[in-house]
Amino acid sequence: MGNTQATPGTSVLSPEIGPATMKNSSKPAFIATGRSEVQIGSKATTLYLSSSSLKLHDKRCHSRESTNAGPPIGTGSLPQSPVQSETDKETVAKPGTAPGRSTAYSQRSEREDNPSRGSVSRLQPIREFTFTGYDIMADVTPEPPEPEEEIKPKKRLQAYLDSCSHLGITPVTYLSRQMSNKGIVMRNHSIGPIGARALAIALLNNDTVTNLDLEDDGIEAEGAKAIAEMLEINTNIVDVNLSENCIGSQGLRAISDLMVNNQVIQSLDISGSSLVDSDAHLLAKILQNNTTLRELILSHNGICEQGGYILATAIANNDTLRILDLSWNHLRGKGSLSIAASLQKNIGLRKLDIAWNGFSKNDAIVLSKSLKENTTLKELDISHNRLEKEALGFLMQGVKDSDGLEILRLGGNCITPELAMVILTCIGQSETCRVNLLDFENNEVDEEFLTLLDDIQSTKSLEVVYGHVIKRENGRGRKGDGIDGNLDAVYELYKYMSEHNYRVIDLMKWLDKDGSMSVSRDEFKRGMMTAEVPLTEHQLDVMLDKLDMDGDGEVDFSELLIGERAFRRQLRRKQEREKAARKEKKNLQGIDKIILSSLSDKT
Repeated sequence: MGNTQATPGTSVLSPEIGPATMKNSSKPAFIATGRSEVQIGSKATTLYLSSSSLKLHDKRCHSRESTNAGPPIGTGSLPQSPVQSETDKETVAKPGTAPGRSTAYSQRSEREDNPSRGSVSRLQPIREFTFTGYDIMADVTPEPPEPEEEIKPKKRLQAYLDSCSHLGITPVTYLSRQMSNKGIVMRNHSIGPIGARALAIALLNNDTVTNLDLEDDGIEAEGAKAIAEMLEINTNIVDVNLSENCIGSQGLRAISDLMVNNQVIQSLDISGSSLVDSDAHLLAKILQNNTTLRELILSHNGICEQGGYILATAIANNDTLRILDLSWNHLRGKGSLSIAASLQKNIGLRKLDIAWNGFSKNDAIVLSKSLKENTTLKELDISHNRLEKEALGFLMQGVKDSDGLEILRLGGNCITPELAMVILTCIGQSETCRVNLLDFENNEVDEEFLTLLDDIQSTKSLEVVYGHVIKRENGRGRKGDGIDGNLDAVYELYKYMSEHNYRVIDLMKWLDKDGSMSVSRDEFKRGMMTAEVPLTEHQLDVMLDKLDMDGDGEVDFSELLIGERAFRRQLRRKQEREKAARKEKKNLQGIDKIILSSLSDKT
């Protein structure tokens, strides 16, 4: 293709005829060769004649040469005839015979109109120019190819649309927008088992998605099976959340078979999956065979005593799992004891969540021993287990001696402001305890607790979460301001007297100034405040109401003696309970050995 430029005053569509062509040839170069170089716009191109046009031209030229009929025909211009009749003019200007139309068509039309005008047809211009080599878009710059990063998202989206079309369901628009994201988050959309299968098909070859969150989408067991099949092929997804989908035993079996050989998934959430004790073997299978899983969420299921025991065996021998969530199950009895004992052998867990279960005092004793021996556990959540004062006391013995625990969550248990003070004091005074976050959630504390916390925070890093602060408006800044008004004030009085070796007769002589062996309420209250007995004014009123048995407004010696006898009975019962607790603790140590030996036998 040439680069010929059009000269001024010359049509850009006119052909160029080179000297070499004109030499030794009576035909124009365009007709002789069937092509010519022309300039169109800024582009040069080649103009071609079709073979039928060339043959027709040769035939016409041969006819004219035989009759010596003037100049060659087919040059694209009318021959100059000396005389042109009116008929010729009409023929040339006949409508419907526009320039560029086929001469054969023009001649045929003339014959049909007037057969006697055959001779005039020789004078019709032969203009059959066929453009077979010129691209009309030659002046347009071609568009660059679409970048690969724009093609891939379309392919991923199309894969999802095709899978939905194949399964006969409507694509979810919200999901379609996420097919090229690193994380797919589809919560509470109810896509169902078929929707999960369509997504699984689309993700088979997806190399972008690494996190898959299908919480509460109603995929059930069939959907879980489809996701498991996809995860066997797709090795890019490392975080899977199938919680609140009620996948049941069948869905868990598919997940368990997947996790045995999967070396990619690091986090698995199957909480709210309607799992029961009989499914614990499948969960234990995951813990025993998978070495890449770092987080396992099993909350809001129905794992009870037997299931807890089976899981404990696998936990004790798993050193790769870092986070285990067993909250909101039904762990109690042998199951909770086994979970607590398993921490003595486990060296992998960093966080254990056993909140909202049925851990009791016996479990707290075993857990306390485990905390002393375990140095790798960093966070323990045992909130909302109805742990009472004794259970928390045993637990804190292990916490204060623990060399690894840093976060302790105790909220929702039976913790009074006084017990909160004891727990805080235990942590503050311990030299080995590393707890830096103590969480009481909404449990109430008093102002004295805040004062103690300020003192501890001045020497060590400790953050405490607590609820409402009780203000002692009627207090006088004395030692008794921190005592709960629900306590037995009479018991506290005689306890104070016993600790300071005061007898009832000594108290009466000190209070009775006139020797009547009877004291008015006001005299009694003033005496108690002077002696700094740890009772508030309100508690003193409650105590006097109990001591003044005849209701005469005074407390006499006999009434104080009756109160002392009641105190002695209460103290005796308390000592009996403590003795029984020590005996139970001794028996529990034997239970602890049985649990540990059973775990060892199981491994």
